[in-house]
Amino acid sequence: MAKAEASFFTVIVTGQIEFADIPSCDNAYCKYAIVHGDDWTHLDGPEDGISQITRKTSSGPEQKLVWNFPVEVTYKATNAFGWPQLILSVYEIDAMGRDIIKGYGCVHLPIASGNFVRTVPLYKPLSASIAQQFINWATGRPAEFSNPKFPAMGEGREVTRVQSTGHASVALNVITKDMATFGYSEAKGAAVRVAI
Repeated sequence: MAKAEASFFTVIVTGQIEFADIPSCDNAYCKYAIVHGDDWTHLDGPEDGISQITRKTSSGPEQKLVWNFPVEVTYKATNAFGWPQLILSVYEIDAMGRDIIKGYGCVHLPIASGNFVRTVPLYKPLSASIAQQFINWATGRPAEFSNPKFPAMGEGREVTRVQSTGHASVALNVITKDMATFGYSEAKGAAVRVAI
């Protein structure tokens, strides 16, 4: 009996948001969201989450904000267009108890099976004018995106001013199934640390 041809391919991703290195931040939590194109269907696992609040250690030259927050999600698709992206939003709790954005970042989930560690640059938006910068400073509310999924979008990015704030590290394990049926390579990815 001939084997039935698959009607979709599957991508399974597990891993964790390991840490962030933000020099001007002593405590923080991380929100994540995974976005994808219309040809993708979410099968299992949360597509968003929020970590615990962590503090930097008081000793050592490399003081990091360590979360080790788990990520586990499964998708099916018939087309690679709109490959899923992981969006990070890192917030600090200030002395007044307010949530202050310290950085946004975005990275595509790896496209091959294997173990990967991605270094995700973090940035925050800048105010449009000096007057707005002063108001934001006085109120303790810096500029932030109204849509937290904006870092994964292309439209409007060319007019957005941002400032680099640091980076985050994300470790991901990827399994793909039946991609060759749709003409995609199922080559194994190398276990590698990549800066994107």
